[in-house]
Amino acid sequence: MEALKEILSLDQVNFDQLREASRNEADKTDDPFENYLKDCNFKAPSNQDQSPFAKLKALQETHSNNETAINVVIPQLIDYLTNFTNRLSDYTQDLDFIKKKSSELQSLLEYNSTKLAHISPMVNDLMIPPDLINDIVKGKINERWQDNITFIADKEQIYDKYRHNNHEQNHKENTEKAAVIAPKDFDKLCQLLDILKNVILERSKRLIISKIKILRSHHPIPSQRLQTQLLKVQKIFPFIKDNNLSLALELRQAYCYTMKWYYKEYFSRYIRSLTILQFQQIDSQFALGNGLSTTSVSGFSNSSSLFFSNYLTASASNAFYNKLPVTDDDINRYFQIKKRLNILTQEDNTVMVSQIAENNTAKNYIEIGFKNLNLAILDNCTVEYNFLKDFFAINDENSEEINGLLEQIFQPTFDEATAYTLQLIQYNYDIFGVLISIRVANQLQFESERRGIPTMFDSFLNGQLIQLWPRFQQLVDFQCESLRKAAITTNVAKYGGSSSISNSNPLTSPHELAVQFAKFLCSFLTLAITHKQAIDERSEPLYNSIIRLRNDFETVMTKCSKKTRSPERFLTTNYMYLYNNLQQLHLHLNVSDSNAQNHEYGSAENLNIDGTNDDENGSNIPLIIRETENHFKTLVEAFTRN
Repeated sequence: MEALKEILSLDQVNFDQLREASRNEADKTDDPFENYLKDCNFKAPSNQDQSPFAKLKALQETHSNNETAINVVIPQLIDYLTNFTNRLSDYTQDLDFIKKKSSELQSLLEYNSTKLAHISPMVNDLMIPPDLINDIVKGKINERWQDNITFIADKEQIYDKYRHNNHEQNHKENTEKAAVIAPKDFDKLCQLLDILKNVILERSKRLIISKIKILRSHHPIPSQRLQTQLLKVQKIFPFIKDNNLSLALELRQAYCYTMKWYYKEYFSRYIRSLTILQFQQIDSQFALGNGLSTTSVSGFSNSSSLFFSNYLTASASNAFYNKLPVTDDDINRYFQIKKRLNILTQEDNTVMVSQIAENNTAKNYIEIGFKNLNLAILDNCTVEYNFLKDFFAINDENSEEINGLLEQIFQPTFDEATAYTLQLIQYNYDIFGVLISIRVANQLQFESERRGIPTMFDSFLNGQLIQLWPRFQQLVDFQCESLRKAAITTNVAKYGGSSSISNSNPLTSPHELAVQFAKFLCSFLTLAITHKQAIDERSEPLYNSIIRLRNDFETVMTKCSKKTRSPERFLTTNYMYLYNNLQQLHLHLNVSDSNAQNHEYGSAENLNIDGTNDDENGSNIPLIIRETENHFKTLVEAFTRN
């Protein structure tokens, strides 16, 4: 009502009348006249209370009010209602339009939802995020960056599927459409993918080349550190190989050439360091029959040197004649190699670094230099083999390929190592050192097979053995000749083993040559069994070499026995001494074998110390020891019966 009052500008009286009329709207009767009187707030005056003039005045006021309502109020109300009706009609039309549009949008939404159900997978398949593009172009190449390679490789497979579907669609006529159709700008997306692939190839190539160049720089880093860095991004090379095979082969060849130079340089320095290493000089004075009471300490200055001069050059011969004399204790210590066996049994296979080799003042034997050099080569071959297999993605099936690469890398190093081995043994009379080096080479062959190294390293060690075995045979010839040149006497040893021998009777005490030969033979036999794998002992040159040395020794003993009054007793005493030493060696080896079986199985075999057949008692004593022991046992029994 307040709003109506403002619009129609009704005066207070009329407004009050209208408000009163609205209150009494419920009280209206069916009589129009009565309702009009109520609306006008008019009460008919009674005849008793009002005069005619009063009635006339009241009627005039009423008439004036009616004219005001008809002329002023009612037109304004009609205009307002007309405007209100028009506006309501407009709003109704707007609502109808909105309803129509809502229906159209709902239909469009349903249509778009149906379309997007097919388009969304396509968008997800073909979309390449801008952040990924920026990372491929400008990002640092690290482990996380490799995810871009995986992403691009997956996208390439998806794009190939769309290309294939488009190709099929172009050849279809009057058939259903292909399952997935590429958009119109698919060619541009393919161009973008090719550009990103080329960027990855170029950046990967530059990274590999930069790492390779570091090895040849003025401040190179260790190759293992560089390999570790490359292995952190090892996905880049298979990507190069899959997308540009010629580039991949060129990069791999560049790496092999660089590592070939790298190992040659660094192993040359290491060999020079090992050359500085102080070695124990073992010359012709350390021979069987030397250091006895009938020979000078300087050894076989005539006979042995003349015999062995066939194996020496002029410079070696000069060094031979200018050698320093050695004592009897030096020779006795040399024939006992128990301490030298540690190099074959120690579990710590740490390579001696060049700084230690250059500053080491202790005396070493040749097997120290041989093992450290070849073990260092094996360790580096192992590292290089694993790196080539992992980074350059070479399968185990391509063993010939990786074997060729390793041979190409290490061949100059192998040549220098072979030359170093020849330098070690060429002018050295250390027969034990040569034999220990042979056993070291055998163990390294076993270790390389355990590590799965290709055959190139085994071939290298075979080349080393080709040098060691002939030199060993030359030294065996030298020792046999020394035995044959030994003085024929009946002098007994001043000491035997660790206990002093007071009796100087040659029929009851061992000959000094027998004591020396026993030490030599036990050391020889101990080295004969230091191989890890079961082998045919008779196929080794060592088997026949021991028999040759034994025969020459028996020939000398036979000649010495003829100077005694009882040759059989003399030979029995000396052969019994040798037999006892061999039994002690046998016992020691059986105990060691039993301890190993106890450690592994919890039980031990019965020890065979009576010289019976070892095979019957299940002993693992090698053939050469059993045969040598049985041989001297047979000699003792034969001369005892006589």
